[in-house]
Amino acid sequence: MQLEKRNTLILSIAQGLSITTTNINMINTGLVGTILSTNSALATIPLSLQFLTIALTLIPVSLLMGKFGRRPMFLIGALCAFIGCLIIAFSILSKSFSLFILGSILLGFSQANQQFYRYAAADNVSSNLKSKAISLVLAGGVIAAIVGPEISKYSFDFFPNYIYLASYLFAALIQILNFIILVFIKIEKPKLNQNPIRPLSSILFQKQLIIAILAAAIGYSLMSFIMTATPLQIVNVCKLGDEASASVIQWHVIAMFTPSFFTGFIIMKLGSRKVMMIGVLIYIVSISFAIIGQTFQHFWMSLFLCGLGWNFLYVGGSDVIAKSALPEERAKVQGVTDFIIFSFVAIGSFLAGVLHTKIGWEIMMFYTSIPIIILLISIMAIKPQEISLE
Repeated sequence: MQLEKRNTLILSIAQGLSITTTNINMINTGLVGTILSTNSALATIPLSLQFLTIALTLIPVSLLMGKFGRRPMFLIGALCAFIGCLIIAFSILSKSFSLFILGSILLGFSQANQQFYRYAAADNVSSNLKSKAISLVLAGGVIAAIVGPEISKYSFDFFPNYIYLASYLFAALIQILNFIILVFIKIEKPKLNQNPIRPLSSILFQKQLIIAILAAAIGYSLMSFIMTATPLQIVNVCKLGDEASASVIQWHVIAMFTPSFFTGFIIMKLGSRKVMMIGVLIYIVSISFAIIGQTFQHFWMSLFLCGLGWNFLYVGGSDVIAKSALPEERAKVQGVTDFIIFSFVAIGSFLAGVLHTKIGWEIMMFYTSIPIIILLISIMAIKPQEISLE
């Protein structure tokens, strides 16, 4: 039990440090892309390729973890994030869009490793505690919510001739600390049962797993879609400034991760289905605020509620995914499900830059209601007992 608690604490801190670097990147990447690219429609391409890298490397990373263990891959991931941030910093110095893309890809590989922090915690606890372990690890993102935007807010113009350079240097330093923290983790390999391994198709086509993947994928992709476009709208269109953008994103990330302190308890009381339904309803209100106005207050409310909706959908979906596979099936199941999720995220990120340039903020936000309505109908169509894995 003490080892389980220590691992959960380490993974929670590592989650916070990893998301801090990710958060700094998310706040600044579209703005850096606008400066370095020759076409503003391509500004979010590095972020899209970052998410695509996550999607493409999730299965190999998961299989490597199954063979060599979680710890070595977590350390490699932190090292790649450090190198990726340094490359992006150099791309700003040299005004090289191609180097910016390379650094973003390395960040994507790092984040593919980081996605398994929550599963690493869940794999080492009993079934009834998995939702709590997942939510507590994700709660580490509160560190990112406070630190990431503050670093971005005060460092983006530290070097006036190379705007955003200092932000990425700080992001690199954070990954040195993350590497040191992860050295102390000790994750025992799960004890394999003698049960026959089920075909992957028979696992993935379970009704409750389909709904869980859909909830996590739509929740995460819409969050990425909205979060990617928001700094572009606030800074470049509404001219509210970098500090306003950082503040909106800061409260967005607070809303993403703070509920994780109690989401696990809510799932234990209400079940994953109701928690995902709450997430959908919160998203609908978030989209409404984004459509009806473009003041700081509208952006703040929309992104804050978007973060809450993401948490309920992602934690609720992850809980079902974590409980759907036997120990000997986890490597491939977790890799494939996260591949599906981040394929959606990559598409959302790519479309954010393109649609923001082509059709504008209001219409692109209106389009986000389509996948949310599809998800709402899907969750309502499944019976409560069909998604209960307790």
